[in-house]
Amino acid sequence: MSVTGFWVVGVVPDAEVVRLQRECPGADSFGSHGVERGGDLAWWRDRGEQEPFFVPGPHGPVPTEKALRLQEAVDLMRPPDERHEAIEEQLLQLVPQHESTDLFCASTRKGDPFAALIYALGPEATSQLPGRGGAFLLDAVGARAALPGTEATLGLSPERRVRVEARVREWLEGMTGGAAHDLDDLVDGPLRVLRRAVEHGRGVAGMTMWC
Repeated sequence: MSVTGFWVVGVVPDAEVVRLQRECPGADSFGSHGVERGGDLAWWRDRGEQEPFFVPGPHGPVPTEKALRLQEAVDLMRPPDERHEAIEEQLLQLVPQHESTDLFCASTRKGDPFAALIYALGPEATSQLPGRGGAFLLDAVGARAALPGTEATLGLSPERRVRVEARVREWLEGMTGGAAHDLDDLVDGPLRVLRRAVEHGRGVAGMTMWC
């Protein structure tokens, strides 16, 4: 049976973020970088880009040990924690329920949209994104603080964008076998939502899940 990976980023009322962080165990650290984050991707920053993540195959790119290691590192950023899942369930009710400028949702069958994006961006740029493994919960103050780094990471020049989109395609072809995906908004969507949250003095949440 096939599964689909989702990455959702949505504007959340600031008061609800404050309430969750006050009432729900673990909400105040949801998507926190944590002291261990540097160790998760340190190998990638130090020397990972010097070796190929994919090699040519008869039916498209084939992942090497480096690609599998990166996906494993991203998976380890998302511990199977009941508190984490309970917070996600509440956040899914708080983000916009229909397509809008306040909501971003990328999905890919048998794949991980967030992993595809960070591979495309590279380790240094990835370190400026909020949260951990695509998950974060920011109040209005946190959203404002996260905006400059996110703009520096996702506000791509035309030349940089071409390279990033090519690497997204390479990751998805190599890791999902060319499975259908819906990623037109992958680069622009998270930044658009974060800007909306800051513009209106609201919070913002990011979640990754499999269905």
